[in-house]
Amino acid sequence: MDAFSQELQNFLILLGQHPDQVSHQKAHYIHHLLQLLSLAEENIMKLYYGLDGNKVRSLSDIAAMCGVTEEQMQQVIERCLRRMAVTPEWQSIKDTK
Repeated sequence: MDAFSQELQNFLILLGQHPDQVSHQKAHYIHHLLQLLSLAEENIMKLYYGLDGNKVRSLSDIAAMCGVTEEQMQQVIERCLRRMAVTPEWQSIKDTK
């Protein structure tokens, strides 16, 4: 995973585990950033990171729900992170105080 994707992943983990530590504005922006993905990818990310009130689900749980291997699901998540991390939208979100 590259540095851009890792930075976004760290933010999504924080948002999922401690939403009270993230401003409402940034959480709102992340919601819109997720909409750049397909609906299935958006749902995977919400489940994996525990976003929007979802319980954090394991990679194996999500892979089983989607009928793929854990390795394939990890690749999907990493691709989604990368696609989101290189957008001007994410750069704007992370630079917002």
